[in-house]
Amino acid sequence: MDNICIPMHLDAFALSPESCKGESKIAPYTQLNYTALRLDSHLIQHDVLDHVTFHYSEPVEVNPRLADLGSNPVKLKQNRMGIHLHWSLPRFYRSSKASASSTAPQGSGKDLSNPIFQRIPNRWLVTRHLDLKTAQPPNVLKEYQSWIIESDVVRKITEIPDEVDLESDVTPFVAYSGDADDLNALKNQAEIFLGQRFDFPGWKEDATRNHMKLTVMNSSNPLFPDYAMHNTNVLSMIDNFAYPDPKPKNAKNISYLTDAEASYYVIGWHSDAADDPLTMDLQKPLSDRLSGLLLKLPDTTTSDGSAKDSATAKDSTRCLSYGAIYDVKYSYSKKPPTLADEAAKKFTADTKMEPLSVGTTALDGILTFLEAHKENTDSFFGKDTTSVANDLLSIATLLYATADEYDARVQAQDLIAQQNFARADGGIQWSFNGRAEAGGAPPTPSATESTALRTLNEAQSKLDLTLRQLRSVRWELFAEWWKYVSEYIKDGDIKARQQYYATKVGPLKDKVDKLVVLRDAQQAARDASKAVVTCKQSSNAPYYTRTDPTISVAGLDSGWPDDFTDRLTISFDSKLSDDLHAADAILGNSNPLPAGPDGHGLQDTAKRVLAACLKNSDIKNMPMTTGFQAWGDRNPFVPLFIEWESIYYHVDFNKWDVEVRPSPVGHPSKQVRYGINVDLSQDTASREDARVLSGRVLVLPQPVFNLEAIVLQVLEETPPDMKLTPQQILDVKNTIRKMKFISAPLSGLTNHLLTRCEGAHVKPSVRSQGQTLVPLKAASDGLKLALIDPNAIELMEGETALTPYGNLLDFGKEGYPGIPFKGVTHGQMFFTKINIIDKFGQAVCLPPPKPRLRHDAGPPTSDIYPCLSDYLAPDIFNGKQNTVYPSGPPPKLGDWPLCQYMLLTPSINQDARINASFLLRDPLTDGGFSAWREASDYEQPIFGWIIINYADYGLQFFLPDGSFYREIRMGGVHGVDISAKWIPFDPPKGGPSGQINMQLDNLINLFAAADDPKNTANVDYLQSFFDMINGAIQDMPYPPSEYSGFANAIVGKPLALVNVGWSIELSQPAIKAQNTYGNHPTNSQADLENYKFPLKIGDNERIFDGVVGYYITKNSTDNNPTDWSKLFTYFEPKVATDHFKPISPETFPKVSPYWLDPLETPNVTSATAAKYLITTMLMDPYTAIHAYSPILPTKALQLPSWSVQTAFDKMSAFFRLGPSLLANDVPQTLDLSKAADVTVRLPISGRKGMWNWLQPYAQDGADAPPKFGSMVVEEDQGKVHYAPAPYTFVEGYLQLAQRLSKKDVQV
Repeated sequence: MDNICIPMHLDAFALSPESCKGESKIAPYTQLNYTALRLDSHLIQHDVLDHVTFHYSEPVEVNPRLADLGSNPVKLKQNRMGIHLHWSLPRFYRSSKASASSTAPQGSGKDLSNPIFQRIPNRWLVTRHLDLKTAQPPNVLKEYQSWIIESDVVRKITEIPDEVDLESDVTPFVAYSGDADDLNALKNQAEIFLGQRFDFPGWKEDATRNHMKLTVMNSSNPLFPDYAMHNTNVLSMIDNFAYPDPKPKNAKNISYLTDAEASYYVIGWHSDAADDPLTMDLQKPLSDRLSGLLLKLPDTTTSDGSAKDSATAKDSTRCLSYGAIYDVKYSYSKKPPTLADEAAKKFTADTKMEPLSVGTTALDGILTFLEAHKENTDSFFGKDTTSVANDLLSIATLLYATADEYDARVQAQDLIAQQNFARADGGIQWSFNGRAEAGGAPPTPSATESTALRTLNEAQSKLDLTLRQLRSVRWELFAEWWKYVSEYIKDGDIKARQQYYATKVGPLKDKVDKLVVLRDAQQAARDASKAVVTCKQSSNAPYYTRTDPTISVAGLDSGWPDDFTDRLTISFDSKLSDDLHAADAILGNSNPLPAGPDGHGLQDTAKRVLAACLKNSDIKNMPMTTGFQAWGDRNPFVPLFIEWESIYYHVDFNKWDVEVRPSPVGHPSKQVRYGINVDLSQDTASREDARVLSGRVLVLPQPVFNLEAIVLQVLEETPPDMKLTPQQILDVKNTIRKMKFISAPLSGLTNHLLTRCEGAHVKPSVRSQGQTLVPLKAASDGLKLALIDPNAIELMEGETALTPYGNLLDFGKEGYPGIPFKGVTHGQMFFTKINIIDKFGQAVCLPPPKPRLRHDAGPPTSDIYPCLSDYLAPDIFNGKQNTVYPSGPPPKLGDWPLCQYMLLTPSINQDARINASFLLRDPLTDGGFSAWREASDYEQPIFGWIIINYADYGLQFFLPDGSFYREIRMGGVHGVDISAKWIPFDPPKGGPSGQINMQLDNLINLFAAADDPKNTANVDYLQSFFDMINGAIQDMPYPPSEYSGFANAIVGKPLALVNVGWSIELSQPAIKAQNTYGNHPTNSQADLENYKFPLKIGDNERIFDGVVGYYITKNSTDNNPTDWSKLFTYFEPKVATDHFKPISPETFPKVSPYWLDPLETPNVTSATAAKYLITTMLMDPYTAIHAYSPILPTKALQLPSWSVQTAFDKMSAFFRLGPSLLANDVPQTLDLSKAADVTVRLPISGRKGMWNWLQPYAQDGADAPPKFGSMVVEEDQGKVHYAPAPYTFVEGYLQLAQRLSKKDVQV
């Protein structure tokens, strides 16, 4: 079977002394400081990689990367100059997979759920093809020269010769020996280096060299695979064009070319066949194995039969990775054109606004930039992109919606706002899984099943709470360990500090033990209940945390290949070049690839790949494609990471308020958002609580690819009312890839406010790939010395990703009087540093590096003015941007605001969610009521229906199942006429079965006449209620088409009465401050629960919301808990009344977040219900209701369709009619009216049987209500004239007897 050839991308960077000149900067070496892994308070660091400093990047004589600062005079390090070559691993080497789906035997030491990364190729053949005509001096180097790189060689510093450059010839690395009991395991890490380069020919495998199994994650350094300065002679190399000099000028007798042009060919393979991914999973055909590796076969439709046979083969084969880059130019005295300089020039003072935007997401940031620069996009992306940018903006909301109507766009804006939050698992819920009839109510479990289901969900809820708290407490254990090992303790204070930490760790360890016991108990209870009832599992609503803002830079190519996120197309080696003469000449008889059966013909494959590389070298202007690409006569700029720094000002929560605010950048839709209600520039107190924040984030290729994919999808679907012409659509498709962006979230911002740090750091446990965590003896021994149980390390498990601040910063109470910890963000921030650094250490620095003044008298500034998105731009206050210090000119109409400060509106800095549920309460035997509880999915959540009877100018009330209850009409002696219950129908047989809710009666009583007959307040209330409903119905969406078939459709649209609970729940206990120095909150949990966040329930400007109005109801067992005195609505009545209150920021209900401790909460289900803010609500049954919050995503709640359909099936449409003159009298008694042949002729359209006449008959007893006889109505078309007397006037009710259909009505 053929071997497989996998293309990869190469980059080449020409570095010379002239590289330090220009707009961009050259970064010095900043290696990972693995000394900081030692458990020594003087050495340990939160991140072993410091930020890159550019203060000594120019001139070349002060840059330690290129100059030997220890020499006098300063000498340049020519061995570091030349061509820096880097090869980018294919994507499957960067992706992980679970090692297995099953569970490993207990005690085996294996964790089969632990992600497994594919081992990367550990042997690389690098060949340089030198253009001899360009070499200066000439004739000192051969046309072809090759090297072998052993990526997996591990050496201690004592094993490395003195002439090896420890920064540019080897890579500092972490190498775990596999012995967790080694007390020197951490101390030795600073002395271990990876990678070695050998000249070829002359190289051969040597088993005496120490090798390690290498993956991209071995080093725990996310920059390792792509940052050439962190992987020298592992995944990159420096070709300095050294040659032996016959005229010795130095101790090494080496000189270097000053000018050269060369091409490079790289071939990689696995020295051990067992590590080759194509020797695994042989039970699968080749096509499936390749698919699992994010690869694909070449097009078999144009291939011969052998390629098709290979696709289905299950044989073992081998793979090579290869890449070539052509015509790379180097000059010691000249700097080539560089994309880094071009990028840096876009940030100069000549630019109107930096090509920098900050949004809540990458897409938000990109669209923000396009909107801010819609008049000058060509200057960033090239010719003819301005019109395309404007086309993109015209369909911006279509990127989130599939319709172009106003309401769809408003809904899209809401969806955009929800993208600002990251999701976290919300737990599990269980529901009854019995069989239901189509269209009917869900099946109802038996009493035994219902009890088991409640027990099951209670156990699951408590289990979810327990698991989340376990993660929290495990991290707190790690935090105390970290603070102990990183704290400098004076000799005289050791005992006291050890005792201090022992008292902190002991209770945490005890809590973990208790939570583990509770976890096991709840798992057992859950499993026992599942065996009793037929149930199905579903996910609860997720928790959310607002994401850190995302920074986007326009006009920069990410440098990743265009097809990086695509499946790479492989080649079969037999399809490559057969002309192997040149390859044979290069490799000679020393072919370095494995021979024999394990080699599987790799030697021949390598020759074919090398021959293909040589063949393509004759092609000029080689396109940039994965596998083969041209250098392009310029240095690349491949942004890899961004290092940022900012100042955050914490603005007191009392200075914020919530309103339905317009967009500060001019977007048409309004949203519920926080704003600052004071002039900050005059409020010096808001400047006192200021903190410096910083972070490092990787630049990934996804943002632009995602933008392209979303745009193309929208254009392919061609939504209704698409505003773009076919030519504009074609232009967008052809130009979208010119919209170059890099993008990265400002990770670390929120964690800094929580006094936590991100970064690579020492951990007390170690995990080999596919294995369980094992505590390091070096870490546990330190705890023994502190009289702390070393078993605490095992209890931490994997909750060690973030480090606590500890003694990181000195928050002295005089210099920093506030509390550094911020459980809730609310402030403003501006950038003081943004450095965009590429894989070769080139950088764009904002602002240009310069020494900082020790005491700067003026307001802080960096002159960085990003385009701020709608959600981050400061509000306008008194005609100017409301910022801590005055910033930027006053905004001009039509111009994007120019501002340094971004607004960080209040948000909870941990996972939380808005809960919404329909609530019920059960009647008790003593006449009282139970506590409120959530309605299950098989319970009717509606306690009543209201329909406007326009024919009678009244309100009709129905029970939850659709049975008629009472009617209220305008008119009568007191202005309001309330019918007796059930009239004109009989009471339900056997009584109403508990359907009549006291709330429904209390609501009806609001319309009843007062004791004083002259009191017309009830008349005004009824009229106002009418006005409210009429106003709401006008704004509601049309009901679905099936509604027209229900009988009540002829009278009016029914509205549902429900009780809805709202709350804000935290997923874990409040996060605690972790700073050793400075002030601390007295009680983080109480502080967080003291915040009161407003909820805007419903929205009349959003047609997709069904709220008509609501009352506030106490969460208590009172018989009448609802405050009926105030009805909150968006649809204010025409006649002013104190009972109707507009829903506005002043009347928004406020909710405090809460968390339930599973160890202290006997019943989580009832405790959750007890936290609800309850609204008794009138709503559109077909439309979801929403709670809008500026701190969390919008929460929607929809009535189950069965609850509406079953009620409508039973609901009867009727209205009063009369007096009507009949030629024939109705039966004289109720009994006579029951005869089958009794009919009434009325001038009513509709065939016989469509209508019924309900005729009242008096009953014995003065107070006895009448009873009604039902008679079939025949249509009187006026054909009977002058019938003989007597005539009879009748009054009664006309009832629609059945559903309406077209055949029922004669047109």
